[in-house]
Amino acid sequence: MVSESTHIHLPTIIELLNDEFRDSREFIPFDGERVLSEIRRRHLKILVAVENGKVLGLVATHSHENSEEHVTWLTARKGINQKIVENKLIDELEKQTDVNAISIMVDEKSPRIPNWIDRGYKLEPGFQRMSAKLDELRSIPKIDDGIKLRSLRADEEERLITAVNEGFGWRRLERGDLGTWKTEDPPFNEDWVQIAETEQKIVSVVVARPDSDSIKYLHIKRGYLGPAATLPEYRSKHLASALTARAMNFLFEKGMDSVRLGTSETNASSIALLRRLGFQVEHLRKTLRKKLKDS
Repeated sequence: MVSESTHIHLPTIIELLNDEFRDSREFIPFDGERVLSEIRRRHLKILVAVENGKVLGLVATHSHENSEEHVTWLTARKGINQKIVENKLIDELEKQTDVNAISIMVDEKSPRIPNWIDRGYKLEPGFQRMSAKLDELRSIPKIDDGIKLRSLRADEEERLITAVNEGFGWRRLERGDLGTWKTEDPPFNEDWVQIAETEQKIVSVVVARPDSDSIKYLHIKRGYLGPAATLPEYRSKHLASALTARAMNFLFEKGMDSVRLGTSETNASSIALLRRLGFQVEHLRKTLRKKLKDS
């Protein structure tokens, strides 16, 4: 039986996730607080495989762009039936969901890639995690006259949401996300959001945040950048470079000694920009996607 129940199975979910990710890079143990925080932050939907009252595995997903569901977690008890349980969970997910496609990201050398291909998923370009040291202030690239760089004000959440979503071309931010970051990533506030403005319009954004899990569990003074977006008509004006450098300086002045972000491996212009600012690739995760129906 596959169930959507979460809270009653929370202890077992924690156990399964720790078993699944224990050997991953910079492993941070799961506990009830972290699991529930992830569920709230990403609005996760969870299916749990249960047999005779015993949880055998789970799959958790969140909504993504273009009517797509993205698999955040997939895990099953180790043993001879592990692959059977995982396949059952994915089959049930595909049956229940009403989206155009399902995707998952895995490490580029993951031995599970053939399993996903066997399920009908197509291997596609992925996402690079990049990081940089924060050991000095960066110079801010020159930008056009008439464009002002500053931090977000407390009354500008709607303007921020509009700018980010227009820059991404899909619904990346929602009302209340700023409040969530304030609650889950203290001391985050509007000062951490760097914007470019012209004619009273926000045209580019880079959000800086404390990398809370790394700070709390790994004792690493690390910041995180994202989301970042620029309106199409204002690209190629060095706004992303200027705001990224400004955000890095902000984190440096907050006592962070490194910063991390993610970007598509196909985004050559963004990767070149980031390398000029001192970022290097930590590792690459590949996307696997299965189209369920036409858009």
